[in-house]
Amino acid sequence: MRVLFVTLSDRSHLLSMVPLAWSLSGAGHDVQVASSPALAGAIKSMGLTAVRVGEDHNFHEMLARNRGSLENPLSDWSNPTLEAHSWEQALAKLRVSVMFSHQVYNDPMIPDLVEYARRWRPDLVIWEPLTYAGPVAARVVGAAHARLLWCFDNHSAMRDVFLQRQAERPRERREDPMADWLGKHLSRYGSSFDEEVVVGQWTIDQVPTTLQFPLTVERIPVRYLPYNGPSEIPDWLHEPPERPRVVLTPGISTRAVVGGTLLPIPDMIDTLGDMDVDVVATLPPDEAEKLAKVPGNTRIVEFVPLHALLPTASAVVHYGGFGSWSTALANAVPQFIPTIRYADWWNRATSLSEAGAGLAVHASELTADVLRDSVQRLVKDPSFQSGAERLRQENLNAPTPHDLVPVLENLTAERRR
Repeated sequence: MRVLFVTLSDRSHLLSMVPLAWSLSGAGHDVQVASSPALAGAIKSMGLTAVRVGEDHNFHEMLARNRGSLENPLSDWSNPTLEAHSWEQALAKLRVSVMFSHQVYNDPMIPDLVEYARRWRPDLVIWEPLTYAGPVAARVVGAAHARLLWCFDNHSAMRDVFLQRQAERPRERREDPMADWLGKHLSRYGSSFDEEVVVGQWTIDQVPTTLQFPLTVERIPVRYLPYNGPSEIPDWLHEPPERPRVVLTPGISTRAVVGGTLLPIPDMIDTLGDMDVDVVATLPPDEAEKLAKVPGNTRIVEFVPLHALLPTASAVVHYGGFGSWSTALANAVPQFIPTIRYADWWNRATSLSEAGAGLAVHASELTADVLRDSVQRLVKDPSFQSGAERLRQENLNAPTPHDLVPVLENLTAERRR
């Protein structure tokens, strides 16, 4: 069958798709990956076939200009429950998401993607949960389609909250920005809107079941397989650390999206430098240049593949990006995450704390004492290692992307039109 992956031009979102794309390709299926032109080079570097659609968006530039206001009531989807949202709150959050995120990402892609899908005729479209151009194109050509999650599913959970609140309204006052926006695109191609276009015909989920929200969508768990893109392992990594190793990483994806790190790296390096640990900090050159000095227990590297580095670590400190979070989880490494209530960052942080596999703190409460105490607890208290190992085992027990191939074949045969 022909399988079209669709993603917005965020490298970290692409990385989460690669193992499944390779598995489908290795099983004999024709696999292509469609995205904005900016991602074409990254797609090709990962051994996949790139399809350029539309024009590049400017959403990341918008976020970079407004880094200080990322955390606000309208972007806080960390508690997607009916109790936490009135109709007015649910509507406001959805309206802002459509206007300032979904449209910016997707509107430039939709016409070209639909045209390409009409020519290539995919049987299955797999889309990440922000790229609604995917289900629009799938609906127009009659392909089966599924979401591939790299995140806690705030999106479908908040959609459920919205629809429940909407049902309480008089029929003439049931505004739906999502249906209006996607319905307008679909009507141009003789198609109509329904909830499948928002949440997919089914959902492929890389988040462990015990951590994920309770969901109403048809959910298919899959094992998360760490992938960092083309890379090599440095010689020093072959030598075991003499002391507990702590990895500090600001996250490549977070930096790319918001135009810089959100962590006080120099202060954190100073604090960790006074501890009896071995520190590896993955910093880009401009961040490394801000350091007044490098402590004797600290190694500064621009990049090292996390799936190779974290097996040597006793703890990792990061901001809550999905790649760092999931790779640490897959390697049973306890995590300390100072972050904010934006997207699903807070959910990733607090879920580990609740599972006994890490510690979380709001970024505004991060101090030298908090960092020092948190790292010491993670390194010295074996209960955190036990909690992390439980999550690693849960991930290992999930079907691999290879195992998922026949499931996707059967679902595609059933659901395509």
